[in-house]
Amino acid sequence: MNVFSLALANVRALRGRLFGLVALVSVAAAVCLGALGIADRAQGATDSGVKESSANRSITVDKPQDRPGTPQLTDRTVARLAQLPHVESVQHRAQVSFGVMTKTGDTVLLYATTYRPALPPPVTKAVRKNLFPLRPGEIVAPAASQGVDLSKLVGQDIDIQTTRYVRQGEGTGVNGHARLVGVYDPTWQLDNPDAAYAADSAVITWAAQRSGEPEKSYLSTIGYDQLTVVAKTAADVPAVTKSVQNLGYPAVTLQQQLSALPAVLEMIKMVGRVLLGVLGVLAFVGAVTVTGALSRQRAQEIGILKAVGFRTRSVLTMLVTEMALVGAVAALLGTALGAVLGSGAAALLRGSTDLAPYVNGRVLLPQASTLLLLLGLTVLVVAMGSLAPARRAAKMSPTDAMKDW
Repeated sequence: MNVFSLALANVRALRGRLFGLVALVSVAAAVCLGALGIADRAQGATDSGVKESSANRSITVDKPQDRPGTPQLTDRTVARLAQLPHVESVQHRAQVSFGVMTKTGDTVLLYATTYRPALPPPVTKAVRKNLFPLRPGEIVAPAASQGVDLSKLVGQDIDIQTTRYVRQGEGTGVNGHARLVGVYDPTWQLDNPDAAYAADSAVITWAAQRSGEPEKSYLSTIGYDQLTVVAKTAADVPAVTKSVQNLGYPAVTLQQQLSALPAVLEMIKMVGRVLLGVLGVLAFVGAVTVTGALSRQRAQEIGILKAVGFRTRSVLTMLVTEMALVGAVAALLGTALGAVLGSGAAALLRGSTDLAPYVNGRVLLPQASTLLLLLGLTVLVVAMGSLAPARRAAKMSPTDAMKDW
């Protein structure tokens, strides 16, 4: 019988004494793998979502203010950009200022803005689940602007005032009404710190009134103040950007992450890393303790092996192999238990609307490469922990080993 077969036979015979070490390492590994599995799946969902999100595939095209030879951002420009290779869509933005008068006497200056699906604002309160596209007469404003809390007005009709052009440098106010159907997080200021989203028709009407241009010809003469070109994939962004710039338009890519791991998942990720260190300590200390105890209890067995011709290296290999096998069994049991714990925790997290998109799949474990690395490290740490006491036991002479401890 070779050393490895003997080690396997010993593990089977000593399984009752090794149960504590197996339980300790497997439970620690399970909790660690469960936490890392959830965090890894959530990070993967975030990375994938950001990489191919419309925001990450967007190219912002501004008005060619200092380029008289370049056409304005009119409907014709939109059609021209939409024909470029690798372009998925072209979304326009028009803005015009208007005033909001609250019943308490507060006045807030906002900027009516057309909605772009590529860059949706983070709505925090709304009268219905799907706000966009907005209906005529509806607006979505920041939750707070210029010191005024607008979230209290959601669902109410509010007084607004737009401006009609009279002559150069002069305009007159036009009173009207709008319904505030939602508010968004005011820290999101991609379109303007005081942007208020409204139906396209309303924004164009107000912008035409303010400019003095007939509404029917506004988009073919003055046009939009900004366009967003959405590439088909993130890899297409550089080529599309170059194509837009070759037409004479100032274009920059938009690399803003609109989503990040929620705080709960960040905490789970951190806990997984901490538990990884705890797992290593527990596995090492457990292996040292168990190997030392078993070596003393098996002194006569070691003495007999040395007496029949086993060398010190062979005995050392046998003892360390035993602990490595124990570590492997504990790691496999920990993987199975970790999948159960991770899936159970994920099921609870999926009950939250905010967390559900980050936690998908039934069995949540880290990626295969990460999982194999963790399993290998668990076995290695257990084997290393057993090395010192196993070496002391293997060096005993047959005479000393046969003594009654």
